[in-house]
Amino acid sequence: MTLIIVTLVVCLIVLFFMIYQDKLNFSSIKLNNIEDKINGMLIQRKALIQDSEAIIKEVLNTDKEIYENINELSNSNNMIELDRKLLVYINEFYLIKDKYKKLKNNEEFQKISFAINETEDKLNAYKEYYNDVINEYNKLIKSFPQIIITFIKGRKEKESFDKKSINDADYNDFKY
Repeated sequence: MTLIIVTLVVCLIVLFFMIYQDKLNFSSIKLNNIEDKINGMLIQRKALIQDSEAIIKEVLNTDKEIYENINELSNSNNMIELDRKLLVYINEFYLIKDKYKKLKNNEEFQKISFAINETEDKLNAYKEYYNDVINEYNKLIKSFPQIIITFIKGRKEKESFDKKSINDADYNDFKY
C-alpha cells in the first residue's frame, strides 16, 4: 500500500514538473521568435543605412565616408547593443536628410527614408512585445517550482530591451 502511495506521489511530482517545464519551454520559444524578428529588423536597418550612404555620396558628389565605422558594426552583436549603435547612425541619417535639400528630391533616398521609418515602427512594436515576454519569462524562472528547473537547466534572467531591472542599482528606472 505504501509503495502505491509513494509511486503516486512521485508520479504527481514528475507530472507537476513536466507541466512547469512546458511553461518554461513555451516562454523560451516565444522569446526566441521575437529575438529573431528584432535581429532581422536590425539587420534590415543596417542595410538601409549602408544603402543610403552610396546615394548621399552620389547626390552630394563626395567620396567622404558618411557613417564612420558602419561596416565594422557586426550583425552578431548583442541585439540591444546593436540597436543602440544603429540609433546613432539613424539619427545621423535624419540630420543629413534635414541639412541637404538635394536629398529630398532624390527618389531612391526617399524610398530608403520611408523604409527606415517603417522599420522603426515595426521595431518599436517588437521591442514592446519583447519586454512583455521578458517580464513573463523572468517572473516564471523566479517562481516556485520553476526556480528548481531553472537551477537544474542553468537558465538565467534576461535583460529587457530598455535595460530596466528590478535587481540593478539604478533607482531612477521603474522601481517603486
